[in-house]
Amino acid sequence: MVQCALVSGRTMGLRHGSNFNNHPDAKVVAVCDMDPELRAKVEKEYDAPGYATLDELLENCGAELVLLIVNETRRIEPVRRLLAAGRNVFTEKPLCGLEGQFRLREEDAVIAAPAIREWRESGLKFGIDFNYRFMEHFRKLHDDITNGVLGELKMIRARAHFNCWSHIIDQILWSMGLPEWVSAYGNPSEEGGWQRSIRMQWANGASGSLEGTNTWGMEIPLSIIAVGDKSYGWAQGLQGWYRRAKSNVGNLEIEELFEAEEGAPEMRESFVRMADGVIKGMQNDTAFPADGEAAWNELLFEAAVYRSCINDGARVVLADVEADAMRS
Repeated sequence: MVQCALVSGRTMGLRHGSNFNNHPDAKVVAVCDMDPELRAKVEKEYDAPGYATLDELLENCGAELVLLIVNETRRIEPVRRLLAAGRNVFTEKPLCGLEGQFRLREEDAVIAAPAIREWRESGLKFGIDFNYRFMEHFRKLHDDITNGVLGELKMIRARAHFNCWSHIIDQILWSMGLPEWVSAYGNPSEEGGWQRSIRMQWANGASGSLEGTNTWGMEIPLSIIAVGDKSYGWAQGLQGWYRRAKSNVGNLEIEELFEAEEGAPEMRESFVRMADGVIKGMQNDTAFPADGEAAWNELLFEAAVYRSCINDGARVVLADVEADAMRS
């Protein structure tokens, strides 16, 4: 039985806590929140002792896995403290965002870099909630890309409402790896989630585009098309829709079509599947489904986009951004 401690008494904390606590091989044995009312709520929810501070939790609870579901503006310090205390950590995305999850900057990668270095050296497990990896339609696209079903990849085209922004970035990087460079346009001083139009290219010559906004697209909040020389794959939305079709043909030739059953959207189940993947990682001593490298790659990508935008769309090499962040 994997013993878990939940740090959060808010909505997303309760969602994650319940998914782990309801797993047959896991149990929430302690909770932590500085707000007395929230702490009392989660104590009752999980019939577990509650603590007001992380220090109290670490002193009194030996749980091997900590579910750290706090805001992105204040995740790095507790991540570092938990790793230093020898605890495995599962947290939300993005790993760091001092201006919020829709306004990541290069400074956020600089702030997070020490935690990533410490995790890499620790031998501990660290993961982040990129639960869209567990939606069937996005997994089908990923598998078709990585298994060569689409042939030689030529192009990625993606867009997302900012409510899905971290996830669309992860979907691209999960399947394709980090691009060599990005070139992006947008105004980081724009209020709210500043609009972004991004171009990118990988070492194998494949190119990509990604657009982000918070002003349209909630009916289909994200969409990814991967084009290969044999076939192309298209995954979109949160309900569950994927189509693979032949490339270079005059008429549409569908090779596979997946649509989730009505009343069974993939979004809800993806959280449960992610929790199961994390527990299996603990049991089998394997990496979490989306580990610290996935968390870092999202920040690195966003840092490069930010640098490009403040330099009028200049081509920015991600290896340069990473070297600068790790040196700071």
